[in-house]
Amino acid sequence: MSPDTADRWTTTWLALVRTHARLWDKTETQMRHDSGLTMPRYDVLMQLDMSGGRLGLSDLASTIVLSPSGLSKLLDRMEASGLIRRQPDPSDARSTFATITPRGRSLVRTARVKHHEWLQRAFGDALDDRDLADLRRIMKRIAARTGIP
Repeated sequence: MSPDTADRWTTTWLALVRTHARLWDKTETQMRHDSGLTMPRYDVLMQLDMSGGRLGLSDLASTIVLSPSGLSKLLDRMEASGLIRRQPDPSDARSTFATITPRGRSLVRTARVKHHEWLQRAFGDALDDRDLADLRRIMKRIAARTGIP
């Protein structure tokens, strides 16, 4: 690869990485301020709430951005905090469900309102419909090129 080839995309790559890292940090800070939740806890609670309150652990693991061991440790802490419960699958002794508790459901629904307000200001208001369509198209192309599901 020639230096000219790398020059074509390096600046854009660095802008993407830096913007993502800084936006994620700000989003995490805002979530903690508004609700006391971390983004991983919010993510788990949102996935459970959106799925009707219960998911198998393998299904939950496929929807969030954590390793299986990271998810297991997070669920331990969330269960101790009364946000979720783990329940064995009565039809498969090897499987377990994560179930949102009433406390977890109330917390995530309250957090969602503030979180969506923050995302609207930080992301939605910064981009018009064409920008959003372009960004979706670009992310799909990169995902396809790199084998990201």
